[in-house]
Amino acid sequence: MADSSENAAVAPAPAPAPASTPAPPPPSSPPTKSRIPSRYDLDAKWDACLDLSVGRVAYSSLAGAFMGLLLFRKDPSYLALQSH
Repeated sequence: MADSSENAAVAPAPAPAPASTPAPPPPSSPPTKSRIPSRYDLDAKWDACLDLSVGRVAYSSLAGAFMGLLLFRKDPSYLALQSH
């Protein structure tokens, strides 16, 4: 069998694109986060403490108001007896 000209000519692979280097950050960028271990990070501890405290105060106030309305309401028949 004879080789055909189609099999003989192989197209060359495209050349890879040159690797681009990342641009350095702009000089006015904020500083990176400090490397403080989580057990010494007082900001996170205060945030968690305030979050828990506000939630507990709000929920306990709502529960106290509900229980006050439930336990210390007047008897509806009391008003009917007083009108006579």
